[in-house]
Amino acid sequence: MQRLAFRTSRLSDFCGVDELTKQCGHAPQEWPLVILKELVDNGLDSCEETDVAPEIRIAVSTERSEITVSDNGPGLPTGTITDVLDFSVRVSSREAYVSPSRGQQGNALKTLVSMTFALDGSEGRTLIESHGQAREIIFRMDAIRRAPRIAPLLLTPSDVKAGTRITLYWPRKACDILVDAKSRFLQIASNYPTFNPHLTLSCQWDGEALVDGPATDPSWCKWRTSDPTSPHWYTVEQCERYVAAHIARDQDNGENARTVRFHRRVRRTFRQCQAKTRPRRELRGTRQACRVLRARPRRDRELAESLSDPHQTTKTRGPRHYR
Repeated sequence: MQRLAFRTSRLSDFCGVDELTKQCGHAPQEWPLVILKELVDNGLDSCEETDVAPEIRIAVSTERSEITVSDNGPGLPTGTITDVLDFSVRVSSREAYVSPSRGQQGNALKTLVSMTFALDGSEGRTLIESHGQAREIIFRMDAIRRAPRIAPLLLTPSDVKAGTRITLYWPRKACDILVDAKSRFLQIASNYPTFNPHLTLSCQWDGEALVDGPATDPSWCKWRTSDPTSPHWYTVEQCERYVAAHIARDQDNGENARTVRFHRRVRRTFRQCQAKTRPRRELRGTRQACRVLRARPRRDRELAESLSDPHQTTKTRGPRHYR
């Protein structure tokens, strides 16, 4: 018998239990806990980035097979929901930055949307409500290509005007997993206000209020993802990754990096990165910046061209040349 080589889409990583277990690092018995953690973290991040004291409400119904998490943040943008449905890319506002933040991989929501399908085997349903609109995501799989197939979004009015409410419809055939996870689910939910004093969190299980954690310090704050990152956190390789991510984003948005010569020079790109120990000092004053700048010394060289040819030889100059 002559064996043939078959091609399988890498997008199938979102269609099976084994693949999703590898991506999230937890077995299906712990997926309710993963859903809780990811959705609460997203709600916390969105509120903290807009200086809003977070209020998160959780509701679980084993009768209706639903897990619902809502927050009082700015609301999930339509563009983010569209990106969630593109399983060929990962979208994250954290990936190119070096900082003590969550969400580096950019596949959390994609994974959650896929979990209900993987457990059901036929389809998975998720409802995302924000800005007065409800979008129902129906996840299915192309049985031939083994790739995700998303039904057209069902757009209906919603009473959620502020914040975001996400409901995952848990498969009834896997309801025993949800029931067995109850004690740990409630324990994790009750721990959130302990480590986040500004958070008000409540959790209902089958209509019974089992967690009621009021904020103990609503004005408490910590480092936020919207705060400037420190240039001392970056290595040379991470600096180049940060610059390249900016260039790629500009190109994807239709900006010609060859003609906009002033747009992404090193000293302007890293102006966002201000060391907290030396406020308003740019990356060019650090050791990492000096090494990057010596590798790309010409003021008028387009940064995209420079990064695309890392082996070019140029005359070394010091950081003062760029001030």
